[in-house]
Amino acid sequence: MNETGLSLQQLLPEPQFINCCDIAVLRVSTDSRSVVPGDVFIAVAGSTFDGHSFIDEAIAGGATAIVVQRRIEHATVPQCVVSCAATAHAVISMALAVGQQQLTTVAGVTGTNGKTTTSWMLRSILESAGHRTGLVGTICMNDGLDSSPSSLTTPSAGILADHFRRMKLALTSHCAIEISSHALVQKRCAGIQLSAAAITNVTQDHYDYHGTAEAYQSAKADIAGLLYPDAPLLLNADDPGCRRITERFDNEARIVTYGIDNSEAELQSTVLRRTHRSQRVRLNLAQGDAEFRLRLIGQHNVSNCLAAAGLAEQLGISLAHIVDGLEALHAVPGRVERIDEGQAFQVLVDYAHTPDALAQCLNAVRDFVPGRLICVFGAGGERDRSKRPLMARAATAADVVIVTSDNPRSEDPGQIITDITDGFSADAVYASEVDRHEAISVALSQAEPGDMVVVAGRGHEHSQQTAGAVLSFDDREVVRKLLRATDSTTVDDLQPRFSVQRSA
Repeated sequence: MNETGLSLQQLLPEPQFINCCDIAVLRVSTDSRSVVPGDVFIAVAGSTFDGHSFIDEAIAGGATAIVVQRRIEHATVPQCVVSCAATAHAVISMALAVGQQQLTTVAGVTGTNGKTTTSWMLRSILESAGHRTGLVGTICMNDGLDSSPSSLTTPSAGILADHFRRMKLALTSHCAIEISSHALVQKRCAGIQLSAAAITNVTQDHYDYHGTAEAYQSAKADIAGLLYPDAPLLLNADDPGCRRITERFDNEARIVTYGIDNSEAELQSTVLRRTHRSQRVRLNLAQGDAEFRLRLIGQHNVSNCLAAAGLAEQLGISLAHIVDGLEALHAVPGRVERIDEGQAFQVLVDYAHTPDALAQCLNAVRDFVPGRLICVFGAGGERDRSKRPLMARAATAADVVIVTSDNPRSEDPGQIITDITDGFSADAVYASEVDRHEAISVALSQAEPGDMVVVAGRGHEHSQQTAGAVLSFDDREVVRKLLRATDSTTVDDLQPRFSVQRSA
């Protein structure tokens, strides 16, 4: 872009101009409060606020032009009318940040579960092949050199564009990006073109936002619209949700299927041997077969590694580098993360916060627990309430179940727990403890040699949102401190704080 600005006539598809024949952009804003003289204000219509309601404030703040979805009759500044202002914002922001030609090879991953692990696996593979690789996702954003914590799985279009600017400056050639269903609906990634993409699975989550299973599936399918022409979309042939999505595309996308011991899938994997710490896996990819050691346990992680390998292969990575990259990844923060302080039982912390993810996690460890499997979990406030009783049903794979708070946000944590426990069968025995620290403490105090404690739902998160406050709370650190504690507190001492209940 030159100093005269970026031409919207050249950048946007079929723009309509009012009071002008083109608009040159040097800086944009979607918040009327942050507009400075010379800005172009983009009126994005969100789920809570509609930017069109703040056009007068933006103009008063110095906006010299506006991008809108409908003509604003009383506005005297130049207008660019587009079909989707959110898409325009993403496209303009990215072009301002890196120019009109994307220099980074980007692979996108969406799905209810597995986005983070698949992205981390893909980054490890790309780095093993010698490519400086950035990352955008739930745990962090990395420009190829430096990392910073994430607040959203996929950030806003403006933050995303700034991240791509940093990757360009760092000479980062590749990027793995997690793309949430919210981001797809809100067009946050509309300024990015993907060289390959994968949908890991589509199970229940976020119905509070999307409304229906069909709308949620449709949102996930929208990732195909970000692909370069003829770029591949990998779909999990083992997942019913992905199979339903396949029917939406017909011949619109180049579909590549993958599956575990699935004869109908184009890419396949087989688990040859499992231990409580790793798995021996054989990959059957387009360029050949290979065996390797996967240091993440569970069938779901075999599926994730196959998705990552398939994406890497589509990006031109050799089989040898794919194997090297997968073997090099020893852990993903908060994903079946093992906590070891010398205790006589096993402890895992996992991000599983959907019914399917919780069931997958518990089933993954079940065969490697000679004693009891103890599960601590909850459900987030201000999120899909319909999945809460389903979480209870998933948790019954454990021998001891303790229901506690997750991130209650503004909701009553006691009511969230009640919503969860409504899903237990009449003969189910469970315990409830609103205070998450105490619930974890009880679980660890009850554990005996040979047992395993799984603390699920929050994984890598460093804070807990409750009653309008954000508290410092990391499940992993809480577990470590409790395991290191030398006090003589007994299970009997803790029992009064711990409500054991039977379903009515």
